[in-house]
Amino acid sequence: MKTFVIACLWCVTLLTVPQSQAALQIVTTTEDLAAIAKAVGGDHIKVHSLTPGSRDPHFAQAKPSMIRKVYGADLLLLIGADMEIGWLPPLLRSGRNSQVLPGNPGYLDLSTTVTLLGKPTGPVTRDMGDVHTQGNPHYWLDPKNGLLMAQAITERLVALDPDHSNAYQRNLASFQQRLTDKMKEWQATLTPLKGDKVIAYHTSLIYLATAFGFQIVDEVEPKPGIAPTAAHLNRLIKRIEDDQIKLLIMESYYEQRSAKFLQDKTGIRIGVIPQSVGAMPGIGDYIQLFDTIATTLKQAGTF
Repeated sequence: MKTFVIACLWCVTLLTVPQSQAALQIVTTTEDLAAIAKAVGGDHIKVHSLTPGSRDPHFAQAKPSMIRKVYGADLLLLIGADMEIGWLPPLLRSGRNSQVLPGNPGYLDLSTTVTLLGKPTGPVTRDMGDVHTQGNPHYWLDPKNGLLMAQAITERLVALDPDHSNAYQRNLASFQQRLTDKMKEWQATLTPLKGDKVIAYHTSLIYLATAFGFQIVDEVEPKPGIAPTAAHLNRLIKRIEDDQIKLLIMESYYEQRSAKFLQDKTGIRIGVIPQSVGAMPGIGDYIQLFDTIATTLKQAGTF
């Protein structure tokens, strides 16, 4: 009987713990957002990513486990710019959590915190391929945007959990310092790429090119999301030879047959880079992502 009473008292204690002492439940649409949230949230949050870093977040599918995470979330972090347009809206409807719906404090679209590149200037049609009307959503691939994202996430954590404001601010300052120091290191590593012309597989690497000063002059895909044709590959061969382009970069989840065909025909080197935290083994946080990208590009460029 005494054991039963103690157990009951313990349950009551758990149920009456002030909300300020409970870890905020954060749900993110990508591993990159989860990594930045962990860096600034520390022990005061629990983070769950709805998609793994090894897959293209454009094409996730809503699952019961994802619905449960949304239902229990205090804060939803998303890439935005239509990155998740195919699967997030129905997931939010099924999650039945008004806190994390657009316009509420638990909903944070990080695309509103950065300057988006690649906005189309005219009407967008299906003939143009996978074009995002708001701009290119792969903005996390510029570490300067990572700083802006961390700041925005911290501000929202402070608003939702003011009791731990000081901890969030300390974590942010530490993350900003580490990332700023690392940016100098990555810039130095990739200095030989500055000004070089590069071929990419998809249009998703323009932020990376902007960050490190190289030029993406063409893509393996003739249009975003459209598989390369023989005619397009032959045109690329001529361009690679005419412009003496030495490097082709691509994310790890794209088919590599087309890139290797171009390599066989022209000798162009291929750099297969991780596009997200978790895309490859050993990439567990945002800084490790760029460590791997810089190392891969250096090795592929042989400089």
